This record gives sequence, C-alpha cells and structure tokens, in this order.
Amino acid sequence: MSTADQIRNKIADGDLEESLDLAISFLLGRDPGLHSECLQHKGRLNDHNRQYRLKIISVDTIDMTRAQVRSALIDVILRRIEELSGTAANTFVPPFEPARQQTVTLNFGQNTQAGQPTGYGPFVPTDAPASSLANHAAARQLVEEFVKLLATYEVENAAWRAAPFLHRSLLQGEMMQPQFKQNNFYSAHQRFRSYKMPVSFIKTQSTNRTAIGGLRDRDEGEEFVYTLEKMVDNGGMPGTVRVFFPKNGGGPKITLVSL
Repeated sequence: MSTADQIRNKIADGDLEESLDLAISFLLGRDPGLHSECLQHKGRLNDHNRQYRLKIISVDTIDMTRAQVRSALIDVILRRIEELSGTAANTFVPPFEPARQQTVTLNFGQNTQAGQPTGYGPFVPTDAPASSLANHAAARQLVEEFVKLLATYEVENAAWRAAPFLHRSLLQGEMMQPQFKQNNFYSAHQRFRSYKMPVSFIKTQSTNRTAIGGLRDRDEGEEFVYTLEKMVDNGGMPGTVRVFFPKNGGGPKITLVSL
C-alpha cells in the first residue's frame, strides 16, 4: 500500500497524528518546505490536545484545529506526496523541471561570470563550497513551493499556510506579522503571475547579513537575495526574495518578499 493510501486510511479513521507521522517520514529529504509545515501541524495538534485535556481550551477549539489539519492533509500534503510517489527513498526531488537554456550573466557580489544557463538554479563559482551549492538549490525549492502556495490559495488562506516558509522574525506566534502581510504578502499574492514558473533566478547576491534578531532570539547564518525572472521584462523594479540560512543547520527561511 502506498504512503498516500495509508494516510487516506488514517484520515478516514480520524487518526490525524499518525497521518502526519507518515507524511513527515515520507517528506524528509524530499520537500523541506512541506516537511516543515507537517512538523508545525503536528506540534500545534499536540499542543491543543494537551490544552484540551487540561480544560484550557474548549471542544469547539480542538475540533476547529483538527478540521484545519485535516484540510491541509487532504488539500496540500496528500497531493504533494502523490506527486513524489515512486521516487527513491532519501533522494532529493526538486519540485520543478529544468527550464529553457539561455545564456545570461549572473552576479554573485564580486563574482560575475557569463555564459551560464538559466532555469535550473543559479550558477555558483567552482571555488564555492559544496554547502553553497546545496544552499542555492534549497533556496530555489523554498521559493518554488512558496510561489505554488500563492497560486493555489486565496490570499487569506495562503497567508495562514505561509508560516513554515517564513523566518520567525516575520511571525507572531504561528501567524504572519500584520506589517509584513500588509506591506509585502498581499502584493506578492497579486503579482506572482508576472514571474516565470518554474522559478528562475537571474541574479543571486549575498546581503552580508550574518544574524537576525536580538540577544535572546538571535539567529546566526547568512542571507542571500534572489532576483526572479519575469514573464515579460516591462521595466520597473525586479522582484526579489531574501532567504536566510541558519548557521545551526536548520532549513532556509524567507526573510523578505518584494514582488
């Protein structure tokens, strides 16, 4: 029986916890963004179950939480697992296909080199460490999945589901910060169709940022800004996404979206 069928059976039995465990196990190494979202759903569900047992929250609240998790499992997680089914275990499977090959010039701060094809991630200088190659591939997957989220859901639903893609500096608890939502997310949801799918980075550059947050919640790492290729270059400011890579080895997170 496939993983997707096992999850369906568990959902039908009302066992959302086991459904999430199956999804988390399957998505590990295959889809970091959705894997992170499943972990968040599992933590939220466990926390609300505990609060319900302690009579901190009502039965209506726990029922609403379970309904939201069930909807996410059916609408998003199962569909993605079905797309990935049949791939080898522990194999990284990018959620995109190579786009057309076109010669462009990509700028990496002080490193600029012409003649590199666009469409399957940015060019990284040959003297860059392996971690940089992996970072840029992970960033592309993160941005690709984020754009798919924008394309799949209406704006408020998308905002509710976007938390796993965002750095905690853009969150208030489990929800998106109102300022980021108003100033960045709404416009991104309106304008993402102006950019190519699959996502194509035409410029990648370090921001030289090495930490986010204050003394108590400081995250050390490095941040890159990725410029997205438009469907039609009609002038105006380019669309960019900033991604932060934690030094502790955690997955990349979006720190700013400007589309």
